[in-house]
Amino acid sequence: MRLIWWLTTVGAVSLVCIALSERGSITPVHNLTLTVSSPVESVLRDAASPVDDIYNSITDHGSLVRENEDLHKQLEQLQAQLAGQQNDAKTIQDLQNALGVKGDHKDDKLQAASVIAQETSGQKRMIAIDRGLSDGLDEGMVVLSEKGSLIGTVAAVYDNYAWVRLLTDPDSAVNAQVNTGVEQPLPAATPVVITGGGATPTPAPTADATATPAPITSVRGVLEGDLGANVILDLLPPDAKISADDLVMTSGLGGNYPAGILIGTIKDVQQRPESAFTSATVITSAQLSSLETVLVLTSFKPERLQSP
Repeated sequence: MRLIWWLTTVGAVSLVCIALSERGSITPVHNLTLTVSSPVESVLRDAASPVDDIYNSITDHGSLVRENEDLHKQLEQLQAQLAGQQNDAKTIQDLQNALGVKGDHKDDKLQAASVIAQETSGQKRMIAIDRGLSDGLDEGMVVLSEKGSLIGTVAAVYDNYAWVRLLTDPDSAVNAQVNTGVEQPLPAATPVVITGGGATPTPAPTADATATPAPITSVRGVLEGDLGANVILDLLPPDAKISADDLVMTSGLGGNYPAGILIGTIKDVQQRPESAFTSATVITSAQLSSLETVLVLTSFKPERLQSP
């Protein structure tokens, strides 16, 4: 019964409020309510503003993080594309250099290979290349730099790769020679003669066509590795007339290397009176520590001569 009276009362009050609202009778009350509540609403809005700013900042930060990640991904993709282009350009350059060397060795067969690994124990100086038995490589084959100087030999060969022993490896030994000889000097210039008509020009000095050029001789030794950046040319004659910057090349003795392949230049000579031999430090022409592309001389088969 109470519920019925309560519903009836609420309904009646609602009808009265609707009727008064349509006539505008409660407008003053509504204005008064707004006037009273407006300052409170402003205070609450100001109090909530920092929270709203924090929320917006968090939302914006998340958006910036996502944009930054997208930019990093785009940058990485562009860098990968650039690296690929540079690698292609380097490959083309390496092949061009290899072809240039091949042009200088028209009778030789050269197999270009890329360096894929190096021995890291510190006890050896070896590199791995991406050519093997399937490419015609064999143990003992001579390996050259892009420019055609000696860097080592194939030490072990597998189906698709091989290990190359560099000249600086302690187990490396190459029969080498240094070509020595003194060039024929030019004759001294004739002094200028002063006459009444002025100075008589002195003709340019010319070499004597009948003069016999000094003979070029070869000083032979054994080139050995020592784990350093340079190599040692040992077992030279004690009276060897060699000096810094002389060229060192293979001698061809022993049958393991063709004669005349450039190895490097003499750095300094160690002549010890108490020793039966002279030794010299040799700077290799190829930068053995930064090899990327090498050439395997597949047309030369080592003789592997046996001791008598």
